[in-house]
Amino acid sequence: MNNISKSTRELYSNIRSELIGIHYRVLLVRQLFTSQDTNDLLNKTAIRFFTTLKWDLMNTIAIAISRLTDPAKSFNKFKNASLQQIIDSLDSVAHSDLIRSLTDILAQIKAKSSRIENWRKKWAVHRDFDVVQGHTPMPATSLNEIDEVFALIAKFVNEFERVCQDQGVEYIHDGIEPIEEFAHRVSEGERLKIYAPIPYENRHFLPDDGNTIIELIKKANS
Repeated sequence: MNNISKSTRELYSNIRSELIGIHYRVLLVRQLFTSQDTNDLLNKTAIRFFTTLKWDLMNTIAIAISRLTDPAKSFNKFKNASLQQIIDSLDSVAHSDLIRSLTDILAQIKAKSSRIENWRKKWAVHRDFDVVQGHTPMPATSLNEIDEVFALIAKFVNEFERVCQDQGVEYIHDGIEPIEEFAHRVSEGERLKIYAPIPYENRHFLPDDGNTIIELIKKANS
C-alpha cells in the first residue's frame, strides 16, 4: 500500500460511506416525492408516515452534507471527520499538488452549499426562533442544489482516490506469521483500501429503493 496513514484511511472510508448514504437518500426523495401521481398514492396510503419520512430524509441529507464541509476542528479543539480534515492529514510536501486541488474543490463545495448549511443551522439541527415564530422564512434548498453539491463532494473524493489509490497490492504469507494475524492483516488491508475513482452516482448498492416501495404499495392496492 502507499504511504497514506491509517487514520486518513479510516477517515476516507467513513466519508466514502457517507457519500453512498447521501446518494441513497437523495434517490429515495426523487423516487418517492417528486411525482404528483406518486405523492397522491403515498398520501392515500399513509400520509403522516410518508410526510415524516420526506422531512427526515431532507434533514438527514442537509446534516450529512454540512458535516462534510465542517472545519477540521470545532472550537479549535474537537476534530471533525470532514473534507478539510482529509486535506490537513496529507503530507504538505509529498502531496502539495493534491492539497491545492482538493482545497479548490472544497471552496467550490462551500460556495454551492450555503443554503444547505442554512437549513442545518436554522432548522435541521437548531430551531431558529424567528423561523418558528414566522418572522423569517423557512430555510429552503432544492434537489438540484443538493445534486450539484453532491457531485462536487464526489469530485473531491475521486480526486483523492485518483492520486492515493492502492494499486497492485499483494498479501504474502511468509510461513512464519500466525495465520490468524495474516488473515487480520488482509482483512484490515481490504477494509482500509483506497479505491480507484468511480462516479458515485453509478454505485448502486441496494435493491430496496423507493421504486420498490411504490410497486409494493400498488400491488397491495390492486
